Amino acid sequence: GGYLVYYGNPVEAIEYFKKADNQINSDEGECPVCGNVNPEMIFNIIEAQVVDEYGNYTEKRKVIPTEWENMYKTKVQNPRIQDAEDLPEGTLNVPGWFSQCKIYLKRDALSKISNTQYILMNLLEAPVLAFILSYLIRYIADPNSNVYIFRDNENFPRYIFMSIVVALFLGLTVSAEEIFKDRKILKREKFLNLSRSSYLISKILIMIIIGAIQAFLFTLVGNLILSVPGMFFQYWLTLFLTFVLAALIGLNISQTFNSAVTIYILIPFILIPMMALGGAMFTFDKLNRSIGSVGKVPVIADMMPSKWAYEALMVNQFKNNKLTKEFFEVEQQESNADFKKVHYIPTLRDRLQKAVDDYDNQSKRSSVEHDIKLLFNEFSIQQKETGLAFKQLGKLTYKTFDDKVVAECYEYLDKLDTNYSRQFDEAYKTKERYIAYYTIPTKERFNRLKDKYQNESLKEIVKNVYEKNKILVYDSRIIQQVDPVYLEPDQTNFIGIRSHFYAPHKFFMGKKYDTFWFNIIVLFIMTSLLYIPLYFEWILKALTGFGNLT
Repeated sequence: GGYLVYYGNPVEAIEYFKKADNQINSDEGECPVCGNVNPEMIFNIIEAQVVDEYGNYTEKRKVIPTEWENMYKTKVQNPRIQDAEDLPEGTLNVPGWFSQCKIYLKRDALSKISNTQYILMNLLEAPVLAFILSYLIRYIADPNSNVYIFRDNENFPRYIFMSIVVALFLGLTVSAEEIFKDRKILKREKFLNLSRSSYLISKILIMIIIGAIQAFLFTLVGNLILSVPGMFFQYWLTLFLTFVLAALIGLNISQTFNSAVTIYILIPFILIPMMALGGAMFTFDKLNRSIGSVGKVPVIADMMPSKWAYEALMVNQFKNNKLTKEFFEVEQQESNADFKKVHYIPTLRDRLQKAVDDYDNQSKRSSVEHDIKLLFNEFSIQQKETGLAFKQLGKLTYKTFDDKVVAECYEYLDKLDTNYSRQFDEAYKTKERYIAYYTIPTKERFNRLKDKYQNESLKEIVKNVYEKNKILVYDSRIIQQVDPVYLEPDQTNFIGIRSHFYAPHKFFMGKKYDTFWFNIIVLFIMTSLLYIPLYFEWILKALTGFGNLT
């Protein structure tokens, strides 16, 4: 070997390695001369340098590359290979969008299924929380009885709100690390130009499946223990959409922050405002004036999914249960007529008389103008609601406020009072006929139905029975504070999305919709809109841009 490296000629070297190669490929597997051949020896022979008279290596190679080339061409005969006409089949083609989504979905599903603890937690978390929550609040009002009555459970409205909070919490925690934990994989796959939307859709589909299962288990356990009558689908759908919406929020923060600790610290900052502005903990008209509003839900609360979900379940449980839905419209008519007779018309009479008494007092002119404007606004609305025309409406101004106009105002108020008295009597009689039907053959039948389908605590909340101020004068309008579940929203705004809390219906583009289904659609739209910042990474880009500025 040494002789070939330092003093051998190329022909001898080639012959040597032929023998070595044959020997290595044989059963013996060893070189006949040196016993072993390795790649370094081959390169040493090829790059062998000339030694000077002192035995030192020079930079001159014994065999230059061209000589090796000529030697190869003369000594080695390569067989003629026919040129290929067809391109070889590609093995690195990027799959289509649906194939990518399927692969992402399968990979994510297999990774979760292989994690036994993850599966157990997701299957047990919702029903265990439902059991703990419903068992704790399963209240029996009569201390001398062991019979649970749904009607007397004062904790039931809190159960509805806590169910929504649980759905938000589960959605946020399940999705908080979904994208964060895939960062290394995504970095490796970035050079393949794969579809980002297919990856995100696969994640969302996984969240939808998990949310559907958890909402089903929670609703099944909780409603069964508390004996919630029917409406299983409505509860499941609301909690399911709430879970998916929270999961989309979790995916947004998962791709934004580079620390799991930071992600989980953010969850309370997201969850607490939703709880505070969900409508159960604080009354909207008693919030700080800078964010509160009179007669309508504050704008900031309308941005909270908890508000839409809570209102949907509360109103639906009250007006669409098997008993109340039979005479809800009659009770609504009765409540409206009663409010107009007891609170609304007397307030208008007082404002009219106050305007007449203070009209000649210039120091009170602004107050008089305000009262006259109030009469103008309310008479305009009453014309549309009742069909009773007020001929002097155009003269209901400060300058034209004379005795004739005042007389017409009193006469119009008398007409309104008569109209609403008639409506109240009709509604009351119709309601009595409904009650008489349900009391056949005994009155106990009607009470049993009320025990099974109605909840007194929920009824008190949606009717706002403990509100001290039944009526409120604000911005030249009379605002009804009592019986919000019977009060139809203001229709003066054509778009009409915003309304008071616990409204029985919502108006949009001049059409009336049931509150439950309207709120469900709003939750679905909010969930869909959250995909946009997720796809375009708006939050991440905003934080990155802010960091560059600082």
